[in-house]
Amino acid sequence: MFEWLTDLPTNPNLSMAVFWISLFVVAVGFIQNVVYAWCLPNAWLELNARSQRDDDHAGWEILRSRSVLPITIIVPAYNEANTIRENVMALMALQYPDLRIIVVNDGSSDATAETMVEEFNMVETYLVRDTATITHKPIRQIYRSEIYPSLLFIDKENGKKADAINTGLTCVRTPLFCVIDADSLLEPTALLKVVRPFMETSDNVIAVGGTVGIVNGCKIKNGQVVEYKLPKSFLARLQVVEYIRAFLMARLAASRKGSLAIISGAFGVFRRDIAVKVGGYDTTTVGEDMELVLKMHRHMLETDTDYAIRYVPEPVCWTEAPEGLKFLSNQRTRWQRGALECLSRHKKMIFNPRYGRLGMVTLPTFVLTDLISPIAEILGYVLMIIFVLLGWMDVRFFIAITMLIFSYGVLISVLALVLEQDEIERFSRPQDILSVLLTAIIENFGFRQLCSIWRIRGLIQHFRGMKPTWGNMDRRGFTVSVDS
Repeated sequence: MFEWLTDLPTNPNLSMAVFWISLFVVAVGFIQNVVYAWCLPNAWLELNARSQRDDDHAGWEILRSRSVLPITIIVPAYNEANTIRENVMALMALQYPDLRIIVVNDGSSDATAETMVEEFNMVETYLVRDTATITHKPIRQIYRSEIYPSLLFIDKENGKKADAINTGLTCVRTPLFCVIDADSLLEPTALLKVVRPFMETSDNVIAVGGTVGIVNGCKIKNGQVVEYKLPKSFLARLQVVEYIRAFLMARLAASRKGSLAIISGAFGVFRRDIAVKVGGYDTTTVGEDMELVLKMHRHMLETDTDYAIRYVPEPVCWTEAPEGLKFLSNQRTRWQRGALECLSRHKKMIFNPRYGRLGMVTLPTFVLTDLISPIAEILGYVLMIIFVLLGWMDVRFFIAITMLIFSYGVLISVLALVLEQDEIERFSRPQDILSVLLTAIIENFGFRQLCSIWRIRGLIQHFRGMKPTWGNMDRRGFTVSVDS
């Protein structure tokens, strides 16, 4: 089976192929490391330029302002009967002066609809909707709460998350809208902070993303995180480090350079008029969040309109992370599928000067990190092992180069944690800081490589046209704090 290994030293074609593959792996690794090195200082500069950490007064000014921009929160819900009441009550308690909420029941098979109607005294209503550019599955009925006039409930046939959001979007009458999952929690001041870029700058901001935090292990009271604790599950702790690196480093840097291409589907605020012009969310991709942002970028660039898309680190949306490998692998494979679908649909923008930094830098970087890098990383490990077995690489050199690669990964993770702690100060206990630092080190030895394998699986599924799988996540639920 491995006879070709013994032929390598004497077969010129095989040797040349190995040489070019090795050169490819080294080049990809070098470029990716340069990208990481570029992200860190730019993320730090963006934090210093736009930090809201010590500016609570501005939030209260927005609360008092008569010119505050109204926001509608769209909540797509599927089989959320057990938690929908608490989730909606938490949203109603958010600190914001002009807030409307639209809950969209996406054909749930449980009692989600009945629970909403009963708990919030819903009555059937008629609503003139904007359906000129957005289509969706049929609506069964629209309800309005007699207790909370700003609460709307839509019961519709199942069409998946993007279709449910589009249904809610046709009913939005505010200039801004926000989408969050039914099982997520917003910090009380999150909307006040995420809306500031729309109100305080003249940059024509069309979308703003916030941070997504992992709620596993946190204590919840009245729909709010009252005590932050690291998850007990080590797999969930690994994801804490991942999320910090993704949000506090990559997205801050992209925001500073005006080329933010991803706003998490769990928490983002958008200008409704632009979202409607581009047709709303795409129901044919599993990466509908990235697809919407790219469509908004493309629309503004092709119409030669100045604009900005920002990321603000302080507002946090809390969500539950998977604690089982099966669902986590499906999640990461699905994310990879979504990113590749978006890159495929917008390939016209890649290396196209018309689309500025987005086309010349950001999207090619996505091609590198999502398409090429996972393959190069796994190939690199395989090649180094082969070289050691053939005697082409000294074992001591192999150990040294491996430790150098892992040390750089650890350095990037630790510096991202330093940025996070400096800005948000989420970890108040020394033992939590030590624990997350150790996790940042350990994740480089196995977990990162496992994620690359999952991404390669997503790559294979994408090019084979396979139907993505999601599965049912085994949710542990929130740790509720009860007064004694």
